[in-house]
Amino acid sequence: MKTEFTFGDIVSVAGYENRIFYVDAWREVKETDEWGVSEYVEFELTDAINGEFLDAYETDLRLVCRKQFAEDYLLEYDETNYPEPTGAAFHFTDDYSFGIGYAKKEAVGMAKGPKETSKRERAAIAKRKTDELLDEYNDYMRLHEAFGDAEYKTKANAVMTKLRREAGE
Repeated sequence: MKTEFTFGDIVSVAGYENRIFYVDAWREVKETDEWGVSEYVEFELTDAINGEFLDAYETDLRLVCRKQFAEDYLLEYDETNYPEPTGAAFHFTDDYSFGIGYAKKEAVGMAKGPKETSKRERAAIAKRKTDELLDEYNDYMRLHEAFGDAEYKTKANAVMTKLRREAGE
């Protein structure tokens, strides 16, 4: 699947007016169920100003600025009335044009129930996630120190915000 957006682009998201996000990653999803096959793209985004993370469908995104112009754009961006972060957010469109029957699928999935994880497994997962975030933060800071690029500092701050949020949970 080809997407309109690439890593580092700045986008806006439907339902999150007056906010801008970096494109961090995307997933190409091909889902098969009894109603057929659907393919769509989900994006992982980071708020360019306050570091909040967000998941969104490609159909909800609008390009604000390409990666190569992002640093200049942010230097001139007016943060005066920028909304405060709301915490962990997941955003999925109500547009089901890709043909998935969500109501039926949720009802079927709920019959299975959640998988229980032991306290030891949860602790190991949390430690691994913390270690990964610290590694990512250190990588961005090294890049910032080496190249002096403000984008690396912004991304490091976003990772630190996520790390603090994870520690508070």
